[in-house]
Amino acid sequence: MLKKPFIEFGQTHHNEISALIDVDKPVQVYRNLTHKCWSVRQGGIVKLHTPYIILKKVKFKVSQEGRDRVLREQQKNVHAWVEGLVCTASEVDAHTADFEFDSITYNPYKYHSFVNRDDAYKSVDTAIFCDMMVDDQSPVLAFGAK
Repeated sequence: MLKKPFIEFGQTHHNEISALIDVDKPVQVYRNLTHKCWSVRQGGIVKLHTPYIILKKVKFKVSQEGRDRVLREQQKNVHAWVEGLVCTASEVDAHTADFEFDSITYNPYKYHSFVNRDDAYKSVDTAIFCDMMVDDQSPVLAFGAK
């Protein structure tokens, strides 16, 4: 059972998330494998869980020490996340007329970093926007990925 609020996707989604975090400070979002959702952390504390979130000014982070532990122990731990500022779909729509998003993935057993799913040799460190839907076939989509 989740101890933090679970924010369902819907019309009030962004407002509910904004009430639980400081929207002027970055959050770290990672996949919660136990509950099949995104965990949203700010200031080192998990603030909420959600199936959907949009971020801007995105950085893709992997702790090499955490990845090494996964490889050594063959047991997953939280060592990779997407960091950015929470934003709305309308902010994304205003800047992404062509909607050319890249599908981003990370697998600690295959890659040292987040990579473009269509070109696994292309490491991804940043993006302008990131659209994250946990149950989607491509759960992490990035606009302006570099």
